[in-house]
Amino acid sequence: MKIADWLKQSTLVLLNEGITSARLDCLILLEYVLKKDRIFILSHDDSLLTEAQIEQLNAYITRRKIHEPIAYICGSKEFYGRNFIVSPRVLIPRPESETIIDILKTLQLPNDPLIIDVGTGSGALAITASLEYPSARVHGYDIDPDALIIATKNNKSLNGSVEFSHRDLLTGLTEPAHCIIANLPYVANNQPVSPDANFEPSLALFADNDGLDLIYSLIDQITEKTLVPGGYLLLESEPRQHARIQTHAEAKGFILKQNIGFIQLFQQG
Repeated sequence: MKIADWLKQSTLVLLNEGITSARLDCLILLEYVLKKDRIFILSHDDSLLTEAQIEQLNAYITRRKIHEPIAYICGSKEFYGRNFIVSPRVLIPRPESETIIDILKTLQLPNDPLIIDVGTGSGALAITASLEYPSARVHGYDIDPDALIIATKNNKSLNGSVEFSHRDLLTGLTEPAHCIIANLPYVANNQPVSPDANFEPSLALFADNDGLDLIYSLIDQITEKTLVPGGYLLLESEPRQHARIQTHAEAKGFILKQNIGFIQLFQQG
């Protein structure tokens, strides 16, 4: 079978399952199996696939048909221009979270700031922060030991300098940070999610109190022992939640400085 024929056939299979990214998904799988970039594949689409390649590709299509995310099938996801190892033990990094790094790079922090990533998951935010802000000390916390295994692997493979530890939010923190970043679970427990998201760990997706429980708990834990005066807090959540988060944060002495997409930047007043 030619590459072009497999691409056409498999795209139709996925489209029939309601997967709107069908053709892109098939191209990603071709890149993964053939170890060639997309330009090469499309310019050589009359090349024949081997039986072994077809078998492997079709096995992946079977998994994608039931909406298993491409990132889990291939075992990686790009974030801020770098490939991170992912598995069903961690949330898949999303493009909207990159805004946290964009904002972080604009902040006026001291020469060797302490940046803490709470709920680090795959380590995408923490590791990216350490690579984009090399003078910073970056710590990544997570309550899930399995997630920390993935984060540690990413830290090693990408030459990050993050110190990861098992913590429940900021519990046990003794040195105040200059900036706290957090992409905590913010989906309400009764909120429907996409078929793809059903494959992701519920611990990393859902929270009580209309999805705000952990975000509120983090804000409540922030004191002069956990964040320096004038320090920053970067949070990700659904835009519909932003007004309530702002109200809660302002009651604890924070000032909203920026609100971009899914991300809110607060500064301790």
